[in-house]
Amino acid sequence: MQKIFLVTAFFLLTSNLFSQSEEDIDGKPKVQKEQLTENSEKKDSLNLNEYKIFYMDRDYENVDTSLTINKYYKFNFLRKDQFELLSFANSGHTYNKLSYDLIKESKLPDIGALAKHFQYFEKEDIGYYEVATPFTEIMAKSTFEQGQILDFLVSVNLSPNYNFTIAHKGYKSLGKYQNTRSRGNQFRFSSNFKSKKNLTNWKFHITSQNIFNQENGGLTPDDIYFFEQAPDYFVLDNSGNQILLDDGSYEMINYDGYLDRSRLGGSIFSESSLYSKRFFSDLRHKIIYNKDEDIDILTIAYQFTHEYKKLEYNDNYSSPLFGEFIGEDIKDQSRFIKQENKLLALLDLNNIGKLSLGFNNISWLNSFKLYEELTSEIPFEIDPNQQILSATFKKDLSNYSFYLNTTKSLKNKFFKNQSSLKIEAEPLRNLKFILSGNIIENSPNFNYVLYRSTYENYNWYNDNLKNTKISNGYLSLSLKELINISGEYSQIENYTYFKETTNQLNGEIDRMRIASVGQKNSLINYLRVKLKSNIGINKFNLINTAMYQKTDQELDGINDQQTLNVPEWIVRSTLMFSTNVFNNSLFIQTGLTFNYFTKYYADYYNPLISEFVTQNYKQIGEYPRFDFFFNAKIQQTRVYISVEHLNSSFTGYDYYSDPFNPYRDMSVRFGLVWNFFQ
Repeated sequence: MQKIFLVTAFFLLTSNLFSQSEEDIDGKPKVQKEQLTENSEKKDSLNLNEYKIFYMDRDYENVDTSLTINKYYKFNFLRKDQFELLSFANSGHTYNKLSYDLIKESKLPDIGALAKHFQYFEKEDIGYYEVATPFTEIMAKSTFEQGQILDFLVSVNLSPNYNFTIAHKGYKSLGKYQNTRSRGNQFRFSSNFKSKKNLTNWKFHITSQNIFNQENGGLTPDDIYFFEQAPDYFVLDNSGNQILLDDGSYEMINYDGYLDRSRLGGSIFSESSLYSKRFFSDLRHKIIYNKDEDIDILTIAYQFTHEYKKLEYNDNYSSPLFGEFIGEDIKDQSRFIKQENKLLALLDLNNIGKLSLGFNNISWLNSFKLYEELTSEIPFEIDPNQQILSATFKKDLSNYSFYLNTTKSLKNKFFKNQSSLKIEAEPLRNLKFILSGNIIENSPNFNYVLYRSTYENYNWYNDNLKNTKISNGYLSLSLKELINISGEYSQIENYTYFKETTNQLNGEIDRMRIASVGQKNSLINYLRVKLKSNIGINKFNLINTAMYQKTDQELDGINDQQTLNVPEWIVRSTLMFSTNVFNNSLFIQTGLTFNYFTKYYADYYNPLISEFVTQNYKQIGEYPRFDFFFNAKIQQTRVYISVEHLNSSFTGYDYYSDPFNPYRDMSVRFGLVWNFFQ
């Protein structure tokens, strides 16, 4: 109760310091809106409405060159708001979850290896552009030690009806800890074509992605001691006991050498990588079109996806961290091929609404390297297929919008069934609400079903796993541009996860980490409540985000453990000053951000299977993080300078991203986003 009171008091106290916002809830300052209006009246000024980005599963967006608090939150490796994620020490490595969006995460079965997919460009992440003039965007940011992040995009309309876009994200970072180097290359090519009469639209993209990480498995128990106690350590006698002095204290020695994190060793010295290629095509043709009313009465669409993934894990030293192994070197490999054909009929029924009917045929191949030494009956590949029927209905009224979706798989294995209802409304001015309900049943990822490795304990074939069932309700309310509150309640049945089998009973940090597949037989109840506010006066703004979470899980037996672990509270609060200077030629933002989450049994990262594993013997959290930032905008260029975790050296070395991997020390980061309009 004390923790809840303190977090709530902090949030309410800081929110009440201000009374009137000059930013909307999405973080866009009104002063910039006014400035943009003034500029639009000038001759030859940019009209950003002519620069559009289309996505497959959502409405298009206009290119946005403003400098907002949300832009700052997204200026990171993922280019996404990381409020519900906890980054590892080096850029390009994985992230731990502080919260779970069960609806977004419930997809058709895939290769798994979820820890490798935070930075992966899915087909829904690819944008298709339409630009009035050639458009270029450069994003650059410093990393840790040697390296940088560079995300480069060029988009050109060769004609009013044809656009192509080339993008490449490359990064390299040595990292501060031993054997944590990361690098990657992610190439994207997309094209957007419309016929002269706009009857045919063809969007397609090609991606090639290579994600590489050195893996150290986290700190050893000895190095955890040196990390947490730095720079003061207890002196031990020959028996390993602390030496008691005459004054009642224990003899200590001051040594700051381990503040050089490269002196801290890891548990393994291995490498892992994800290599992928994908081709996606979406071809649509209007069969019946009402030109007078601009209504697409009947549109036929065909989507095709071919995706190839290869996972590799190499360990030349063959560490015993994951148990007994066969041979001298560990060189595990798996391959995944997915081919998908989807037919759609899109009908605009005028006053009735819009209807979409679809048929989807999917085939998979998930195969592993053949190990002749392993003579078990476990297969080395599976090649299922699935057919899916789908229907979507949408109706827009003056102040209301209704959305209904249903998906039904024709086979009972490797499927996803979903029924969704969503209502969006603005019954009163400045008051918006969203109400939705979802019932989902889907199969576990292939990593849960089949895995082969030269490590003996990491070979399994679970052909009898039950399907996970999720019942979910969601409500969101937004009042003016000041506050947004949302609540979500889920019931989960047959939750599938990776469980720790080495340490779950003795509660100690062992030198072995053996994981296996687990499935919860009883229900899990999961509640999330999120509050966002943006309140300010004059040139000051206070932007708060707080989330409360609660899980209720019945134990299946005496040895059962909690399986879905989340912190009870997550808090982020930013105090920001913003203004125009130098005759409005320069717009600046500066301020301080506070991040905090309560203690919880965080999952730990297992690099062998590229998954997170549930544990219930070590908690992390309850450490504050303060970040100072200074951002500036000159024309279409945004510059970002930040001091991350500036309090790390004086609040204690007890900050972790998972039970074995420390969070980042204080670091100075800088970068920019630069847009060119030719």
